[in-house]
Amino acid sequence: MQESVTASAMIILETVLSAASLVFLAELGDKTMLATVCLSAQCRRPRFVLGAAMLALMTSTALAVVVGYVLSTALPLDIIIWASGLIFIVLGIYTLLQKESDEDGTGAEPASFLSIYSLVLFSEMGDKTQVSALAIAATTGLPILVFIGATIGLFLVNAIGVVMGDRIAAVSSVSIVRRVTGLVFILFGVLILFGIL
Repeated sequence: MQESVTASAMIILETVLSAASLVFLAELGDKTMLATVCLSAQCRRPRFVLGAAMLALMTSTALAVVVGYVLSTALPLDIIIWASGLIFIVLGIYTLLQKESDEDGTGAEPASFLSIYSLVLFSEMGDKTQVSALAIAATTGLPILVFIGATIGLFLVNAIGVVMGDRIAAVSSVSIVRRVTGLVFILFGVLILFGIL
């Protein structure tokens, strides 16, 4: 009896840790992490950015784990990729065209919760992290544990991202952060549309 409990605990731990480590390594330096760095530097509200990003990432992971197969057959990946690229480009242009009213560095909110959520959600649809979560859930048959592990990995990567963005904002002017963020988002959008990212 105790051996079966121990074996079950090991399977649970192994599934959570494998999902967390795979997702962490896959997302480290990925476009979503870099977007989180830029958004955190621009907003100067790391918890706000982390909250919006994590909600989007958890939504994406849940979709992958629960209905990934249905989504992949019902919604062509090309549409998801184009939507993701266009969202990055639109937010990049919006960021570049924003008025310079926040030059005092008080941390006004240049991006809304919904815009951050949408950007991160669409950038993750069909991404390697979502595909990895789907594959692990399919092979283990433990979707809830995969979701928990993937969420842990995503949280760790994006927590690093918002801290980096906050540190960058502390040593850079708002206008420089805004310009770099806008250009990075436009670059990501173009690279996504051309299938490079």
